[in-house]
Amino acid sequence: MAVIRYTLDSGSVPSYISDGGHFYNPADNTIIGIGSGGGTTIASKADLNTYVLSVHASYPIKKSDTLSNISDMTNAEVTTLVNNWCIARSIS
Repeated sequence: MAVIRYTLDSGSVPSYISDGGHFYNPADNTIIGIGSGGGTTIASKADLNTYVLSVHASYPIKKSDTLSNISDMTNAEVTTLVNNWCIARSIS
């Protein structure tokens, strides 16, 4: 299995994605998932971090402590988010 950048297929997750719906990029409607075949493979955790941080620079990932306290994540928080996502999926 690989980390793959993909787009929806007629509004549905493509069959080659087994764990999809992560780290959406509004600029090109791509999404990160785990699967085999199709899409664009992201070679390493470092490459995934670089990609997500580049998306975050234009479309900040939000965090909230309460419904009224919403703010942008820092780059360090985004890196931790990506690293934890990778750890949960045994991606090194």
